[in-house]
Amino acid sequence: MFEFTERSKMMLMPASAKFTVLFMLLICCINAAWSQQIRPHVPLPDEPVRSAIFEECSACHGIDVYAYHALDKSGWQNLLSDLHSDSPQWTVTSSNVEIMLTYLTENFGPERNPFPREYIPQPVEEIFSDVDAQDFLEQTCTECHEIRVYSRNGPTGYWRNLILEMRGNGAQLSDENLERLVEWLARTQGT
Repeated sequence: MFEFTERSKMMLMPASAKFTVLFMLLICCINAAWSQQIRPHVPLPDEPVRSAIFEECSACHGIDVYAYHALDKSGWQNLLSDLHSDSPQWTVTSSNVEIMLTYLTENFGPERNPFPREYIPQPVEEIFSDVDAQDFLEQTCTECHEIRVYSRNGPTGYWRNLILEMRGNGAQLSDENLERLVEWLARTQGT
């Protein structure tokens, strides 16, 4: 007598169902990896910086790496020279050098907090209630902009990246309050 095992059940599935199962597994794996990743998000700037980045930078790396630094103009110039010293083929037009240095200094200058290269989330011992979280958002976020989190959804890693980016932009957040906010957003605005 033939017994149906999990493998034999999979073999009898139509091809479209097999594809759906494999696709869902892939999405779960990608989502798990993404939710753990701590990286800055740097929006692509407007022209003429956008063209300079496409011409000079994006063939080798993305622009998120800029957020790991907070340097003045000479610091950026030195860093770019050091990072590209082993790439003799890397040459930048003088007009693009000036565009890039101005952009980097204005957006990632010494007055900014660089995005942490390594951030180890601390466990949350006391979570925000809905009222506490909304009060905290009102006090912290509205110093610079309106509250925009209510129209977004994402896993824990998405919220942690976003809040770390906001702290890099100057939001006053302790690690404890950052993690309390991440926990509340993932719980109430999760995927």
